[in-house]
Amino acid sequence: MQENSLKTNIIKLRFIRNGQPQGREYTYYTPVEVAVGDIVEIEAREGIAKGIVTQVNVPEEEIAPFKDRAKSIIGKAQVEEVAAQ
Repeated sequence: MQENSLKTNIIKLRFIRNGQPQGREYTYYTPVEVAVGDIVEIEAREGIAKGIVTQVNVPEEEIAPFKDRAKSIIGKAQVEEVAAQ
């Protein structure tokens, strides 16, 4: 059996509301490489939302209970889009 790598495509983020990170952390998969502090786009009930990455390389064991329900981010937000908020 192979040893688990420390690098994963699982991140935690907080949604940005009124220009500030709000609420609890949510866990998502990411198709692109991101770093803590990056602004990303997420599909939300209200359409496209923005969030700030609070943790990268989250261990798969941490999301095991809800792995089948975990969603993926859309990608990094464009810089000019973030400035417009």
